[in-house]
Amino acid sequence: MKKWTYCIFLTYLMLGIYVLAIAIKTPFISLTLDTTNGQAAIMDSYYTSWAHQKNIERGDIVLAIDGQPALENRSVRLFSLIRSAKQLTIQKTDGTIQTIDVKHIDMPEELYLQILFPIFYFLLAFGVAIYLWQRNKDNPPTFLLTLFLLTCSLAYISTGASARGNLIGQIVIGLCIILCMVLFIHFLQHFFRYLQIKWAYIDSKWLYFSSLVIPGCYFLEGFIPSFREITPLLNLGIFAILVLYAIYILLTSYLRTKLAKIRLIAIAFIIPFLPFLIFFVTPEILGNKPLLHADIAALFLLFIPFSFLFIQVNERLFDIEYQLSRLRYYSTLAFFSALLLTTGIALLFMGQLSVVHVTSIFLLVFMVMMASFYIKERIDFKYRKIIFSSTGNYVHNLYAAVQRMGKAKNQQELLERFKFEITEKLGTTAFLIRTVTEDTPAPMLGSYYTKLLLHDAGDEKIMLEIKHTLQKEELLWLELLALYVSMSINNLQQIEDLVLEVQHMKNTSDTPLPWLDKLLWNIIEKEKSILAQELHDTILQEQLHLARELDVLAGTPIIQRDTILDIREQLLNATKDLREYCENLSPPLLDTFGLQIALKKLIQKVKIRADFLVSSQIERVEFQDATLHLVVYRLVQELLNNAIKHANATEVSLTLRAIPQGFILQYEDNGVGCDIEDLIQSSASMGINGIRERVRAFNGDITIQSRHNEGMHIFIQIQEDGDSYDEHTYYR
Repeated sequence: MKKWTYCIFLTYLMLGIYVLAIAIKTPFISLTLDTTNGQAAIMDSYYTSWAHQKNIERGDIVLAIDGQPALENRSVRLFSLIRSAKQLTIQKTDGTIQTIDVKHIDMPEELYLQILFPIFYFLLAFGVAIYLWQRNKDNPPTFLLTLFLLTCSLAYISTGASARGNLIGQIVIGLCIILCMVLFIHFLQHFFRYLQIKWAYIDSKWLYFSSLVIPGCYFLEGFIPSFREITPLLNLGIFAILVLYAIYILLTSYLRTKLAKIRLIAIAFIIPFLPFLIFFVTPEILGNKPLLHADIAALFLLFIPFSFLFIQVNERLFDIEYQLSRLRYYSTLAFFSALLLTTGIALLFMGQLSVVHVTSIFLLVFMVMMASFYIKERIDFKYRKIIFSSTGNYVHNLYAAVQRMGKAKNQQELLERFKFEITEKLGTTAFLIRTVTEDTPAPMLGSYYTKLLLHDAGDEKIMLEIKHTLQKEELLWLELLALYVSMSINNLQQIEDLVLEVQHMKNTSDTPLPWLDKLLWNIIEKEKSILAQELHDTILQEQLHLARELDVLAGTPIIQRDTILDIREQLLNATKDLREYCENLSPPLLDTFGLQIALKKLIQKVKIRADFLVSSQIERVEFQDATLHLVVYRLVQELLNNAIKHANATEVSLTLRAIPQGFILQYEDNGVGCDIEDLIQSSASMGINGIRERVRAFNGDITIQSRHNEGMHIFIQIQEDGDSYDEHTYYR
């Protein structure tokens, strides 16, 4: 996957640089000509203000384009159109001849819409794609989302090269506007599986054939020139059908499920593509004049990187409400700031800027400010310890205070730590924590007391009273910390009650507590049942078989030495199996030599008894929590046992990689695979469910992908700090 990803990014950079270089090399002018009289007479100009500025009028004769005769130009011969030029030689109606140098700076619309905006989009899309890929390297939906973003970018930045008649630019834009839609629908199909929503639409793999139509049309143009008129319409037609189909999928699925995640994706897709479809594509297909030129209608595509930056699929979407609130907040700030700045620029250059100029400036400023806000947020978070003082950074201090107070072992120690935090943070000792036995009276008018309830036990209340003027941030900090103290006191009292109850049971030798007895009994019986089943299916059966052989041997007059040695060998094998069970219950190598050696020994044993090849890459991992070593060992053990019992594979791959404060465990086989939903319902799912429950217990993340006859792929990630992704299982 990494090699393919690098190739894709490299291809994107090479094609992007090439089509942008074509656009930068020669200015786009689009002069419509009349060549019926054997002369290239100007009929119309795409940039009327530029033509007026250069004194180019209807009826002028174009004699030469970049020093070459006008009628020898390929675009003039085929389409009666001058697409681009650096220099024009024109004969006026009065017979005078003038030479016009064409520059990008003379046509601001062309400079912004075909040079600056595409360059900005090119870099922005590449940056967002790298960001998504780094966060979710092994996630197929995110990979498809990245490809969608890159193909949209290529389609947009190729408009300049295509408009100039460059064949590669035309092929790139024709292929990418179709391929981006297919990739988006393919992404939706994967995402629906993640949401466990039935995909009731066409399998996306069949849609990829539609992207082959355009290269085929360009191939036929070499033999059938009339295809030059059919290809653009066919291209736009397929694009329109795919856009409408994607909108249909999003709307029908949202109406069926009412999921906010689908609503977010629908908004992020419809806003950029629907205006382009309505204002340009549809009129063009119907043979009418587009309501907006292609380069202007395509400006809406600039919203795609910002929209889909929020749709990150590594087993989840972002917290949507939180992300939408950030988007609304930053959008509001950016909108009004861009509006004020654009208004100021328009007033400063009154009469010199067209509506297109002003709109372009507004969009550019808006997007730059949006990106700046998000970049500032990341920089502020990274350097928060530098730009905020220890007394002003209340959020960071609250987290640190909770960490310190969480080490308290009883209520008295908790309250002492709470007092210390107040003294250190607020810089005052004018407060009191006391227990009251009656309702707290309302504070007297004019009093400086701030009163907070820390604990309410009915007849008794623990109150914090502080005679100190508090700022808003200080009061919020104190209220949040008091809330934590209140919950901690409740938890500590419950623990103390349980401890006292158990201690009382021990001292009085009374009947054990029912709940404790039931819990311990269930745990012990469950483990005994598992062990009994394993011993019954293996060693016990072997012992019964040996007992029958001894019965037969006892009835024979002559005891053969070979038979005795064979029975002895079987007894040794049974003893060896029993020793392995004991090692599995408590792996001795794990404590003696560490996790890496223990896993390698386990894999060696599996290689001996399994009928498949095992390839492994086990890195050295270290954890602060010693139980995680046993967790990793049990996960690997269960995965390999599952492969032996159910996979029917010929090759099994196992990789253990260390990451900051955790590990990643990847398992793959080429076995029979399964339907995950059917597996969960069957008895064979005990191993898989055991793995899932073990991962969930440590706030980990597990991905299971499998289909019939396509093997099984399992991805597990656990981090000690609890910052791993939300728990889920993604089924493919």
